[in-house]
Amino acid sequence: MASRKRGLSKEEIERLLFQSDNSTSELDSDDSEFSSSDSDVETNDDENTENNDDSHDSDATVDYDPNDVITWSDADTGTRSRLAFTGIPGIRVPNSDTADPLEYFNLFFTDDMMDNIVTVTNRRAQQLMQTTQLKRRARLNNWVDTTCDELKVLFALFIYQGIVQKPEIELYWSTKPLLETPYVRMIMTEKRFNLLLKCLHFTDNNSMPNFTSDAEKSFWKIKKFFDALIERFSTVYIPEAEVVIDESLMLWKGRLAIKQYIPLKRARFGLKTYELCEARSGYIWNSITHIGKAMQLSESPDRLVSSQIVLTLMKDLLGKGYCLFTDNWYSSPLLFRKLHEKQTDAVGTARVTRKHMPTALKQKIRRGETVARFAKDMMALKWYDKKEVTILSTFHRHEMTTVRTRRGDKDKPKAVLLYNTNMGGVDLADQMLVAYPAERKRHKVWYKKQFRHLLNQTVLNAYILFKKDNDGVPMTHLQFRIRVIERLLECHHQPSQMPRRGRPSKDESNPLRLTARHFPKFIPATNEKEAPTRRCKVCCSKEGEDGKKVRRETRYFCEDGDVALYPAPCFGQYHTKRNY
Repeated sequence: MASRKRGLSKEEIERLLFQSDNSTSELDSDDSEFSSSDSDVETNDDENTENNDDSHDSDATVDYDPNDVITWSDADTGTRSRLAFTGIPGIRVPNSDTADPLEYFNLFFTDDMMDNIVTVTNRRAQQLMQTTQLKRRARLNNWVDTTCDELKVLFALFIYQGIVQKPEIELYWSTKPLLETPYVRMIMTEKRFNLLLKCLHFTDNNSMPNFTSDAEKSFWKIKKFFDALIERFSTVYIPEAEVVIDESLMLWKGRLAIKQYIPLKRARFGLKTYELCEARSGYIWNSITHIGKAMQLSESPDRLVSSQIVLTLMKDLLGKGYCLFTDNWYSSPLLFRKLHEKQTDAVGTARVTRKHMPTALKQKIRRGETVARFAKDMMALKWYDKKEVTILSTFHRHEMTTVRTRRGDKDKPKAVLLYNTNMGGVDLADQMLVAYPAERKRHKVWYKKQFRHLLNQTVLNAYILFKKDNDGVPMTHLQFRIRVIERLLECHHQPSQMPRRGRPSKDESNPLRLTARHFPKFIPATNEKEAPTRRCKVCCSKEGEDGKKVRRETRYFCEDGDVALYPAPCFGQYHTKRNY
């Protein structure tokens, strides 16, 4: 006989209701006038990722404390106000020369960090030579141990490649007049650059511990450097009172255990980091890389991973009166209550389906209307502008203010205006970074691309601190980067790194040689010869009757193309015929 279907218990019903309330398919709408980060993050749920085993947005396994209850009222009887800010913002380490951009860069790239990179890079080169059967003409046969000076020159080239962008690395050493960047050839040879890039390393492979997940094993390749650099970001500078937390995604489409898929992000596939930034400047103060369950996070009252990320990033700023701005993936009533208990204010968009949100906010409202509910330590407000917008705040009251728009005056909630003003910190940093990407799109090794991304963030943070100390100095972000490159080369480029002049390229086609005006001149005198000669470009491109290359010397040359040419008929042929 078929068994009778058993009814659901009270605990099972509550669990199913909770899972439905936190379903990632029921997302709260955001104000269309909000920053782009808020709309992007609506689908930043790891149910959309390729790594289903690392999904952390699902709330199905959360076991809430039944004592965590928030009582909402339609009457605002509280005495909420903004907490007093007791932090001491500003640069916390000495700086010998505030006018030198390199000093700010060196605040983050310390000698200890550079020594470690040099050591493991040289060790990696030796390991490659021992484990690989090298061919006779392999590049590794010419390996010479690198130094801190040489690596800083390499990093200067990384930054330079973010400014002067070319589709292929080889083009930076091209001798074609249309494509050449001769300054790069003077800094470092192509062979040495590729050799350093191949051996560049950040950890010792022989000391790899046992890991519980592939994601943790992957991230270990750069974890030591990542942790050291983020610690410097947090040590060197203390942010101002308003901070923001949001996600950032670095493009990566190759195989990788920690790769994420976020369809509404510009990159879509890549390495996701959770960043805490200063709201007004975009200074990156703290960061966590998403590696799934292996992330070491602080406990939260609602046991949501999003709340744990917030408390982890804010750990050293709690108790000082900071105001945190978040989007709807992070915001929850229990998290905001916990932050307020830790003397930290919070403002953020919220999902009406989130646990402990007031049920009155789930009702539809008409355009222009607002509905608000109040607890002793926070306000939940819903406002219909172009979309329905839900805001949580620990210090706002239900107050409206009139603002001037293109369509006339409009009443908006003060909480919404403050949120719009401060939420773009992470997006501001991303916008400044994407203009000069030190990382290359087609990098073959993910952690080397991640290093170049971190290098890019370092230059940005250095620029932000430089502007704080030199507010009246008219230096743009681009000018700052150029100056950092120049200073790195001035201080660390060695004469031994200067490449020897090799043979000229066989392809020296100058697109202007057939159009511009040209005049023959004598080759300038040198210390050895008063009347030096050089081989004629046209004559030496032909073969004589004996089948050998013609060798003919001339005292004349074309100054525009620096080409030696016999006066007649070679000079005319070179400047009038494509195939001379």
